[in-house]
Amino acid sequence: MEYGAYPHLKQHEGGQEVAAVQDWTTFGMVFMRPGYEQGEELLARLAQTLHPDGAEQV
Repeated sequence: MEYGAYPHLKQHEGGQEVAAVQDWTTFGMVFMRPGYEQGEELLARLAQTLHPDGAEQV
């Protein structure tokens, strides 16, 4: 993860940015890189990880 105006999620190999997270309001928004093939999986895993009781919220 790299911080700037938005936290940026990057791949370990090659460092390509795959998402940016806007998290300074009462809700968060995730901006995915167009064409990132694992975008849906990443969003589902983020939602599951960040949900207070760990329940799947997709």
